Amino acid sequence: MININPNWKRIGISLSGGADSALLTYLICKNVSASTDIHINHQIRMWRTRPWQEYVAENVKDWFINNFPNNFFMHKNLVPPELEESSSDTLILDEYGKEKPGNRIILRSFNEYIANKYNLDALFGGVNLNPDVHFEGALEERNTGHIPAYYEHNGIAICHPFIHTRKDWIIKQYYDYDILDLLNITRSCEGEFKGLDYNTYIPNQKVPECGECFWCKERRWGIEQAIK
Repeated sequence: MININPNWKRIGISLSGGADSALLTYLICKNVSASTDIHINHQIRMWRTRPWQEYVAENVKDWFINNFPNNFFMHKNLVPPELEESSSDTLILDEYGKEKPGNRIILRSFNEYIANKYNLDALFGGVNLNPDVHFEGALEERNTGHIPAYYEHNGIAICHPFIHTRKDWIIKQYYDYDILDLLNITRSCEGEFKGLDYNTYIPNQKVPECGECFWCKERRWGIEQAIK
């Protein structure tokens, strides 16, 4: 289901450290030659209250380095917490004349910068659909297929191959491909914890999951559906 041009030599992937983008990276690595360069773009988000997210992404990246022969490059970018959608209702007019939240402008602009700087052939993202049951906190736009699966922008292929899939299908691939060790180092939870922040967190320490945020509920639903 992932369309990869065999002539592509440099592929960029937005990697959060979650199950969706990690599976996408796996399927790409599995279907390209060993000479294809893989550029991982990671957005550091909520660094004061969820500093562990950066280290989760690092561990996922290291898993790929240990399991595939490709050359991997990781590019990190900071999203100021003040510009997150959860922190501000302010929309900003982007360079294409569209009003967007600050964090989305930063993500898109950073990906374009990396694609231009490293002459990438394609950029991939793991956006997918909401579950077919309702959980509080779901993003409404994930129900609409608002992003085309494949299109071209500034001469670069923009690819969202999971846009018509849900978390249950994604989780099932971890079982089918026998890569549960990769699934187990990904993280979906966006909960925050009293007494655990950038001042107290020790890199790579174990962090609990809240079990209450949408992302925890979606992941639990996906696992339950996948193992039926």
